Amino acid sequence: MQARPLILATILLLSAAPSPAGAQAYMFETGATLLAKCRNKAPEYALACTAYIVGVVDGIRKDMFIGRARPVCWPDRMGADDARRTVTAYLDRWPDQRKAPASVLVSVALNERWPCTK
Repeated sequence: MQARPLILATILLLSAAPSPAGAQAYMFETGATLLAKCRNKAPEYALACTAYIVGVVDGIRKDMFIGRARPVCWPDRMGADDARRTVTAYLDRWPDQRKAPASVLVSVALNERWPCTK
């Protein structure tokens, strides 16, 4: 897989960025906490998992719409369940990346599945 070194470099750069004035970097979800929610059989956790992933997707698409993010090649009508399966499969496959911000990993997982080939 050729994209993996670039993906790992991006994640490492994002996770190693210094915080202002020595402050501790905070994130609501890491790949590990998101995967724990996604694996939990309780309906409220499944909903939290899917809602988080859909929120990240909507946020990225909003940033594209206002010109603050590069275009992605994800399907226009990607279903929430399909996005969830893609992200959880990615997190299962790459356990070494689970400490990274979940929002970054959602984007990486979807870009891996639907790369731009233009």
